[in-house]
Amino acid sequence: MPEQFRSRVTTSRIPALALSGFFVFILAEVALLVFVSTQVGWWTLAALMISTVLGAYLLQREWRKAWRHLSESLKTGSLPTGRTADAALVLMGGFMLIMPGFITDIVGLLLLLPFTRPGVRSVLGWWVGRAMSEHTQTPSNPASPSTVIEGEVVGEGKDSAVEGNLILPDHPTDEDDRP
Repeated sequence: MPEQFRSRVTTSRIPALALSGFFVFILAEVALLVFVSTQVGWWTLAALMISTVLGAYLLQREWRKAWRHLSESLKTGSLPTGRTADAALVLMGGFMLIMPGFITDIVGLLLLLPFTRPGVRSVLGWWVGRAMSEHTQTPSNPASPSTVIEGEVVGEGKDSAVEGNLILPDHPTDEDDRP
């Protein structure tokens, strides 16, 4: 199977896989709600309402705290690496707590609580880093450089320029074309 056709087939399956994963998630959420409601009855509705109110409160409190830390770090000119990720995780966690369902509540609490957020942030960072490294392209022959530029800077300030020769491997240079 040609490589171009294989990549088109793989990329066309991604939306279908995401959609099927979403449907499996919804099915699991409904199944858990039905199970809990058969065990505790109408208290399930009360638990969902309490989690929504708690989510709105925690979202407001943690978002204000994350926004204050972001503002302070931007004023000083240094942005610590975890602050932006914390703000995004707080926002996602609060919205997940507001949504009805027990699975989203558990995930939302993991994203929202200050003592679980660093662990989630590190796991997500590892996962994204791994996914990025799998999808980066490497040269077919890493031993040979793809482009070599030999030159020197001529001039000063705005009038400076680079003069030199561009040498591409496996391509004849001007000197090779001479008889």
